[in-house]
Amino acid sequence: MSKIKRSDESAFTVLYDKLWESMYALAFSLLKNKEVSKDLVQEVFVDFWIRRSEIENNNIEAYLKKAIRFRVYKELRDTKFNNNIDLLDSTKVPQASGILDNLQLKETKNRIDKAIGNLPKKRQQVFTLSRYNELNNLEISQRLGISKRTVETQISLAIRSIKSEINF
Repeated sequence: MSKIKRSDESAFTVLYDKLWESMYALAFSLLKNKEVSKDLVQEVFVDFWIRRSEIENNNIEAYLKKAIRFRVYKELRDTKFNNNIDLLDSTKVPQASGILDNLQLKETKNRIDKAIGNLPKKRQQVFTLSRYNELNNLEISQRLGISKRTVETQISLAIRSIKSEINF
């Protein structure tokens, strides 16, 4: 670790070669996705190199395995969250054919609009900026002067509330 803190790239390469495969295996065992697992391992190593001088842990292997577990859990949480968003977003774009399908789509849209209207004002504002103005969470947090985590929470609560109200 002391060599890596002194920016010794060869020491970092040795560490990378030693741990990459086991970190990938850990990520893949949880995600079941080769590309995402590879990307997350790369991200952990890049982050480790960038923050090498700040890290006070001498058990590098344990530190990196804990970091990959954290990234995997975050990915799983975000993927679940995005799947819920995709489900709601699918109701925004008409893909129906025929008069009956169009009426059903219109009714569903009205129910969603009503459910959005029943949200608390701040949650409604965050959700609208996200889904209709297509701002990302960071842009919303900056615009409203709230944390990015608060934005994520408000969107999640809005989706849960909307789904519950329209019996989705």
